Amino acid sequence: MEKKLQQNQIIYIGSMKKDKIIEGYYEIKKAFPDAMLSNTYRLLLIPKFPLPKQFNKPYTPLLIKINPDLDVPPEVYVDRTLRVNGEKSLRLDENITEIDMLEKGWVKICLKINWSPNFSLIDFMILVIDCIKNLKE
Repeated sequence: MEKKLQQNQIIYIGSMKKDKIIEGYYEIKKAFPDAMLSNTYRLLLIPKFPLPKQFNKPYTPLLIKINPDLDVPPEVYVDRTLRVNGEKSLRLDENITEIDMLEKGWVKICLKINWSPNFSLIDFMILVIDCIKNLKE
C-alpha cells in the first residue's frame, strides 16, 4: 500500500492534479460564472471573456487546454478573428495553433511565462488575464 501510494505521488509530482484543477475551476467560476470544465478535466471554457478596449470585440470565448498528466503549462485559445488595435497580433499565433483548432475558429495565445510545476490553475489564469490586458500588438 505504501509503495503504491509512493508511486502515485511520484506520478503526480509536478503535474496539475485533478483536485487542484477542480479547486481552481471553482475559484475561476466566482469571477466567470458561465465557466465550464469538461468531465475529463482537460478543457476549461469561459464563453464570454471580457476584453480591453484595444481589441476589436468586447468579448471572446476563452479556452484553456489542461494536461493534468504532464509537467507542461496549459494552452490558451481565443477567437481566431480577434484583432488588437485593428491589426493581427503576433501573440495570437496561427503558426503554433493546431490545424483542427484553427478550423474550429480558435487561435493559440503565445504566452511568454516562466512555468513552474507548482503553479495552480488560478496562477495560470492570472498570467492569461495579465497577458491579454497588456497586449498591444
